[in-house]
Amino acid sequence: MEIIQEDIAAHGLIEVSMAHMKIARAPAVMVTRGLGSCLGITLYDPVKKIGAMAHPMLPDIERAKIKSNPGRFVNSVINKMLEDLKSEGCLKSRLIAKLFGGAHMFSFIAKDSILNIGEKNIDMAKELLEQYGIDILVEELGGSVGRTIELDLETGKVLVKTISRGQKEV
Repeated sequence: MEIIQEDIAAHGLIEVSMAHMKIARAPAVMVTRGLGSCLGITLYDPVKKIGAMAHPMLPDIERAKIKSNPGRFVNSVINKMLEDLKSEGCLKSRLIAKLFGGAHMFSFIAKDSILNIGEKNIDMAKELLEQYGIDILVEELGGSVGRTIELDLETGKVLVKTISRGQKEV
């Protein structure tokens, strides 16, 4: 994947839509909106000031019937993020991971149900990042609230916005 170069003043934020992943470098700001049970995953190299953001919907590509879009799945998109960041000269040992979303959006689905996709997404991301030896610096996971996140590639900070809780920088 080619790294995105954007004129931020002219184009605004770099949008990462559901089931997609992008990488970019400072001074860009990346955003993904409407995280419910989906995850917002950011990986950031503070030395290169390059980051990746993904918005996967489901935990495991191996269980999917249609596997044409690795951005839809937590496990395949994390692998793609690491591959693309490595190709840009980022070192896995420097990467900072932050996870958002994985909410339990429907009260009629039991939290221990196989239909609780948010929890399954969280478990998959944590398991895979642990396997790669990447520490998760920030987690804002679960609950029953939707989120929007913005990754500032100059600082590596993420602005988390919710309707009920306002916004905070982590």
